[in-house]
Amino acid sequence: MESYIEEFKQDREKNSELVICVNGPSGAGKGTLAAQIADMLDIDHFSAGDVFRGIAADRGLDVVELSEKADKEVDLEVDRRTLERALNNDCVVDSRLSSWVLGDYADVKIYITADIEERAKRVAEREDMSEEEARERIEKRDSDNRDRYMEYYGIDVEDRGIYDLVLDNTDLGVEEQRKVIECYLDQRLE
Repeated sequence: MESYIEEFKQDREKNSELVICVNGPSGAGKGTLAAQIADMLDIDHFSAGDVFRGIAADRGLDVVELSEKADKEVDLEVDRRTLERALNNDCVVDSRLSSWVLGDYADVKIYITADIEERAKRVAEREDMSEEEARERIEKRDSDNRDRYMEYYGIDVEDRGIYDLVLDNTDLGVEEQRKVIECYLDQRLE
């Protein structure tokens, strides 16, 4: 088994029995879906964003300060910590890259998305801003991330071929999404 990212390709011991990765763009609902799955399966949920916040705290910075100073080494550290944590704990990981980082170590890889209007609406509501401002922020962040991941790792995050399930939740409510995922996981994890 190995990661799909060159920097992490080496034999590692997997001490966890179940690792599920949830990836997707800004505002797609990665955290919500990951929390639902963790609750369903009674396993840990963690976000690569939490790892990023931990690195910021370790460096005596807030998240905004670290974001402004972040370089490839910060991304590598987030990904390294995500990989190590998942290899040692049954968990659901939400991030943009966990399926790529964990590669064959992940038992289930899910990509969640929604159309840009719906994602902007969600982010605007969550962060108390206009939908137009949220859309601009999402489009910039997603573009910056795509460029950075291609430059750093040579991967196209738009490539959905590595995922076991691609779910567009544009028209799904939280409970409808839960039912879809519950049905999928019941079949997948039998």
